[in-house]
Amino acid sequence: MLTNPHIFSNLILSLTGAFIFYKYYNLQPLTNRLLWGFFLLPISVNALVELFVFAGLDISDNLQNIIRDSERTLGAVCLVSASWCVIMRYEAKNLMLFSTISLGLLLLFCITWYHVQFMGLIIQPFCIIVTLLISCLGLGNKQKSALWVIVSMTLLALSTKSHRIPLPMDPIDINRYMTVLAVICFGNAIRDEYKILF
Repeated sequence: MLTNPHIFSNLILSLTGAFIFYKYYNLQPLTNRLLWGFFLLPISVNALVELFVFAGLDISDNLQNIIRDSERTLGAVCLVSASWCVIMRYEAKNLMLFSTISLGLLLLFCITWYHVQFMGLIIQPFCIIVTLLISCLGLGNKQKSALWVIVSMTLLALSTKSHRIPLPMDPIDINRYMTVLAVICFGNAIRDEYKILF
C-alpha cells in the first residue's frame, strides 16, 4: 500500500504547491495572491485527496469529482486572471477578483449539478490557450515572467497527455511530476515579474 508510487508523486505535488505559494506568492498584492491561491489550492488539495485514496482511505467519489472539477474550472479561470496580473504588472481590483472567482464557481456548479464532467476537459485547455496568448503579449514586452508562464503552460498541456509520453513510468506519476515542474515555473514567473529577457 505505501509502496505505491502514486503516493509519493501526489505528496511531492501537494508539498510543492504549498511551498511555492509560501515562498513566492507573498511578493504579490493580496488580490493577486488570492487569485494564485485559488489556482494552487485545488491542485494541492486534489493531490492530497488522491494521496489519501492511494493510501487506502475511503473518500466518496462525489468529493473526489468536485475537487478534481474545481482544479479544472475554478483553478483554470483564476490562472488566466493571475497570469494577466503578473504579465501586465497589474494589481487585481476587487471586481476582477470576485468576478473571476464567481465565474469559476459558476462553471464548477454547472459541471457538478448537471454531471457534465467532460466540460472540465474543455475549460482547462481553453484557459491554457488564453494564458499562452497573454504570455505572447508579455514576450512582446521582453518580460522574463512571460517566458516562465509559457514554459509552465507547455508543461501543463503535456501533463494532460501523459499517457502518450514514452517514459518507463506510470502516466499518473508523469502527470504529477510535470505539474510539479509547471508550479515551480509559475513561482519563477512571480520571482522574475519585473525582469527583462535581454
